[in-house]
Amino acid sequence: MTSRKKVVVIGSRSDDATRFVAEAVERRRARAIVLETDRVPDSAALSWQDGDVHWDGECLSDLRSFYLKLVRLSLPVPEAEALSERNFPRWQEQYLAERERQSFLHSVLRSLHRRGGSFVNPLEAVELHYLKLQQLALLRRHRIPVPSTLATASPDAVREFVARHGAVIYKPLSGGALVRKVEEADLTEARLQLLANCPVLFQEQIQGDEFRAYVLDGEPVSAFHIPTDGVVDARQNLHRVKPARLPKEAWAVCLKGAKALGMVFTAVDLRRTPDGAFVALEFNPTPAISFFDDPRDGKVITRLASYLVSKA
Repeated sequence: MTSRKKVVVIGSRSDDATRFVAEAVERRRARAIVLETDRVPDSAALSWQDGDVHWDGECLSDLRSFYLKLVRLSLPVPEAEALSERNFPRWQEQYLAERERQSFLHSVLRSLHRRGGSFVNPLEAVELHYLKLQQLALLRRHRIPVPSTLATASPDAVREFVARHGAVIYKPLSGGALVRKVEEADLTEARLQLLANCPVLFQEQIQGDEFRAYVLDGEPVSAFHIPTDGVVDARQNLHRVKPARLPKEAWAVCLKGAKALGMVFTAVDLRRTPDGAFVALEFNPTPAISFFDDPRDGKVITRLASYLVSKA
């Protein structure tokens, strides 16, 4: 009897997207091994010994197909004394323990990738979700149209940027919050002085409706339209998502950008300007599916699961 193919899904069983991918793989008569990153190190299930990786008694080192859904960006390596001096004593030890956990997880994943397996996506590409400036720099280098961007802690730089572009939005450098529009109240001295606590990412606001386009292995998969009337962040209108058809020039932006960023699978957030041009807002390396397409038998999950099994 032929053994079932195996696909490693790296994420968390409490995460819907992880679960949907694992279930789709199983429906294709392959076995989904879910490496639950949130169980490390509370569970002793993950270990690395002399280059071999084991999870729940299963050796992963010789497996060929991996889907990376949920892993956090590595934390900076701090000096313990410096943390204490900066008044972080309550969570100093927890922070250092988390540094060790991240070092363990990232080393294990990079070790598996370097053995030649297929990773969707490679860790270096996944990190671009948090390293937004690096993503933007790579896209600009490959002449992908993106918004004019400023990342700074300087009040003067913000004032100059707003004066140049007029309509400006802001968001965190590593994600995790809704996009907001810069208002007059944000340009007061008291408000801008808060930048001394943390740098912020500012961008020219691209007017127009938004599209999400899914790309897999250098090919278009599906696209969806998100109206932006009445909101700054299109995610506030996800209840109005509808399937869409994109012109060749829009797909060309998506395919070229995905290749430039090393993303095998990505969802591209695009804005179509009033003059018909497409501007890429972001390439998502671990995109959600369920807000846009049927997460059980829609085109996106079907193509993704079939690809993962084909690489196993």
